[in-house]
Amino acid sequence: MWKSLLRRTSAVLLASSIAGVALGEPLPHATPRGMNPEMLRALDDVRRQYGNDAVMIEGFLMGHAIENGSVQETAVSVVGFEGRKDKKYLVFKLETGIVYNDRELDADARLGRTWTRIVERTLRRFSRIDVPADGLGFVVRYAHKPYIDEADLRSHLREAPGEPEDVTFYLMSEDVTELMASRMSGQQLVDKADVSVNGDSRRVLAEKAEPTPAEQQPQ
Repeated sequence: MWKSLLRRTSAVLLASSIAGVALGEPLPHATPRGMNPEMLRALDDVRRQYGNDAVMIEGFLMGHAIENGSVQETAVSVVGFEGRKDKKYLVFKLETGIVYNDRELDADARLGRTWTRIVERTLRRFSRIDVPADGLGFVVRYAHKPYIDEADLRSHLREAPGEPEDVTFYLMSEDVTELMASRMSGQQLVDKADVSVNGDSRRVLAEKAEPTPAEQQPQ
């Protein structure tokens, strides 16, 4: 429970610091775990070059990676603009630091969880996104391996960090706007996206929301 609480606290502090950078506030003297003045200055450069929303996207991506079980270094950056099919995408790269458990999640489930809990959740933090591009691109890296529990994972992490997987999502801004306006579901949005895993095109099955206790059937 404490580890989960610490992850959520780190994510909140991270988002708060990055929100300040997006708004042009002075750099804080104390920064959350994983942040330092050099990183914050880099975020300030992103704000000047790509706008406030680009900084906020970076912060939410990193925060959601931490919330969802990052055990290795988490890092985010703006790759820059990329042209695809006569459209210009602003591309973000996220090293989640997550190692998914092969005993719990297969390849489809890993992809669906990454989309739903990190990328889609990031987009839903906005009512609108203003970036100088026709769409958004996300390059997300995580790893996977079988392990018993988090203690087992951490005890062998250095020599066996897991098999890396790179997922890319390319989304048109007009479709993202439909999601934020609740006129399109996460599944509908990702169905319209260009998605690949390690270079191979894939369809994503968005992760279903976990039922609340009130929605669960009595035993």
